[in-house]
Amino acid sequence: MRPLLWRLDPERAHNLALWALRRGWLRCRVPSDERLRVAALGSSFAHPLGLAAGFDKDACAVSGIARLGFSFVEVGTVTPLPQPGNEKPRLFRLPEDSALINRLGFNSGGVDVVERNLGALFDGAAPGAPPVAVNVGKNRDTPPESALQDYLSVWRRLARFAAYGVVNVSSPNTPGLRALQTPAFVRDVVAALLEAVPEK
Repeated sequence: MRPLLWRLDPERAHNLALWALRRGWLRCRVPSDERLRVAALGSSFAHPLGLAAGFDKDACAVSGIARLGFSFVEVGTVTPLPQPGNEKPRLFRLPEDSALINRLGFNSGGVDVVERNLGALFDGAAPGAPPVAVNVGKNRDTPPESALQDYLSVWRRLARFAAYGVVNVSSPNTPGLRALQTPAFVRDVVAALLEAVPEK
């Protein structure tokens, strides 16, 4: 499929893959081996290979991704409000390095969309739902002094679905985000999330 996909713009190819995964058209047969099972973070994983955040930002294809054989799926980064991210083009292929440059910039449908998608997955008792991690972030226009509330508001809405949470303070594509990488802020945000009571 690569020669066909590489004729498309990288972001269009990404969106096409999500579309196919949502419909269950892509799958792999992954052998089960109890020796690979991992117990961590209060959850059990069939094996140690999962999908990190950034591919399925809005939790729209979690079951389809699980059918590719991943033992867990990290969704997001999820922001409180929808935001478009950076202007296009913002994905760039480097064929000679077998690499991709990602400058998406926290494009997100927002917590309402992700909560609806995860609710349909878990509350609807969808078969084959893997453990899900939730990667939380702040909106681009949220000032640093209000950032903690952004992380907390997303986590309260989505914690009930999550095997574990991830705090994103590392994206180079969101202005001022990495200024939050201070010991004091990280301690404060982690403590706040650990104490948060999930919304029902």
